[in-house]
Amino acid sequence: MTDARGRDQPSHATPEGTARYRARHPSIAGVALGRTGLTVSRLGFGCYRVDDETLIHRAALERALTTGVNLIDTSTNYTDGGSERLVGAVLADLFASGRLRRDEVVVVSKMGYVQGQNLALAEAREAAGRPFPEMVKYGDGIWHCLHPEFLADQLPRSLDRLRLPSLDVCLLHNPEYFLSDAAHRRAGTVDARREEFDRRLTEAFAFFEGRVAAGELHGYGVSSNTAAAPLIDPEATSLTRMLAAARTAGGEAHHFRLLQLPMNLFESRAFSERKDGPEGRATVLEWAAGEGVGVLLNRPLNALVGRGLVRLADPPFDQAAPPLETALASVAALEAEYRRDVAGGIRLGPGSPAPTELFRWSEQLADLGGRLWGLTHWESIEGQVQGMVGQVVRAFDDGLAGQSGARWQGWRRRYLPALGGLLGALRREAAAKSGGTRRAIADAIDPALPVERRGEPLSRKALWVLASTPGVSTVLLGMRRPAYVEDAGDVLTWAPLASVEPVYAAIRGLRLG
Repeated sequence: MTDARGRDQPSHATPEGTARYRARHPSIAGVALGRTGLTVSRLGFGCYRVDDETLIHRAALERALTTGVNLIDTSTNYTDGGSERLVGAVLADLFASGRLRRDEVVVVSKMGYVQGQNLALAEAREAAGRPFPEMVKYGDGIWHCLHPEFLADQLPRSLDRLRLPSLDVCLLHNPEYFLSDAAHRRAGTVDARREEFDRRLTEAFAFFEGRVAAGELHGYGVSSNTAAAPLIDPEATSLTRMLAAARTAGGEAHHFRLLQLPMNLFESRAFSERKDGPEGRATVLEWAAGEGVGVLLNRPLNALVGRGLVRLADPPFDQAAPPLETALASVAALEAEYRRDVAGGIRLGPGSPAPTELFRWSEQLADLGGRLWGLTHWESIEGQVQGMVGQVVRAFDDGLAGQSGARWQGWRRRYLPALGGLLGALRREAAAKSGGTRRAIADAIDPALPVERRGEPLSRKALWVLASTPGVSTVLLGMRRPAYVEDAGDVLTWAPLASVEPVYAAIRGLRLG
């Protein structure tokens, strides 16, 4: 690899390179990434919902990498490879222009999910009599595999999308799918399942050790949603057992470097649950710190509380959205026009609904405002509406021509913005309902925070507490817009909170309606 001046660049992140990056951003304190020797930002760029076709995603990643964030977390299955392609394209441009050097940035990717193109590949291999071994088929379209043969297929594909000769760290992505599937099928005893799980981890780690020796990897680890779950949970994973598998695979000089898990103000078992180490006396974070394992946190602002999801952030909504009644009236008038002037020229196949039964959202959403209990409730509905509308619009765009197509296009150009205004108005209503929950959380934790931070948005306070928690290396955040990068980036300049236990204790004592 060479930069803009034709100088050779290292093929991976190095202690010297990451220290150089931190020196260029002196207002932002770095943190050691376990015992890798690398220095990383306390916030990392999470790539779960970014792709290479959305320009604003590219702008956000460029902004993050040039203003103090030097850890990227992606996966082979995120947006079916689009996430890795975005990372590869942005890094290639930054390296070529000299704004960033390869040894300054830590790139983490994950493998294990078999979805999208990978699912098509796996199905084709099965049809040809060459299936990937030990495939876990948890549900329709939900396959998972840890076998070295699958990992050997995935690693070069990942490196190709990332445009990198080597990966800093590769994580097994939610390997507990094996345990979940076995528990669902009630296959064997819990102890027998865990022994088989350990065997599969060991073989995967042995493959990773071989790729480290070949120079394609520089470390590996696990991303697990159940790493902090109590061991009584049959789907729980254990860092202690992961490290034992790594020692079996690579000896005491193994290259297990990272653990990733979900954690937020409400889901803080990694900080409080003692399940690791001798006789289970250590928390996950304590054991990771003692073993020199870096810890990445995901889902920092989306907390699973009871049966619902609590957003630990002030929700964005369209300030320009019209009043709800105005938006409903506008959409209702346009939908009546559709039934009068457009639907008559549309012919659908057998089994399809009558064209006049489509686009009745003003009726279906009319009474929803008073029944929304919060933003997460609305977002689940909004996603369904957008999906169904998008499906019909694409079908009509492709299938209608002549006068029918012209009438459809003319109506469509006016209808979609009006429907967007209605959805924005309902989002605003839902956000107002969520405001009480956010105020209750802020009221609970503010006494445990310095006075000068109590007026900060809830999202910043939540990120600051997590980044200040002992044992945590980097908090991964989905920063899909440059504005999100700017907003979260301020937290990087704050000194760590002196004590986080009072904050977590306040949340444990909080009862939300």
